[in-house]
Amino acid sequence: MAPLSPPVNPVKQIAIPGHVLKNIASRIRFLRLERGWSQQEIASRAAICLATYQLFERTGKISFQRLYRIAVTLQRTKEIEDLFQPLPIRSIDELIPKLQRQRGRPIT
Repeated sequence: MAPLSPPVNPVKQIAIPGHVLKNIASRIRFLRLERGWSQQEIASRAAICLATYQLFERTGKISFQRLYRIAVTLQRTKEIEDLFQPLPIRSIDELIPKLQRQRGRPIT
């Protein structure tokens, strides 16, 4: 009998393309430089550690909470708040609620 392997966590298998993260970091770097701020200045204004901000600019890796703090500092929260907005309706069928089965109860 083969040994059991631990269950696979599907979230750990999701890889975010590095270029996406680096592009976001690059855009924020551009906005920082446009304002004439140093890395220390934006980190202080966003209330995050300088080393964390430097790592973000270099690699694109940062927590969502810290990214949001940076967005607040740059007055760019609208872009984050617009993430995952509902898609526009393409047909009338999308407006009709779909009945979902509830644990063993027949759909009526």
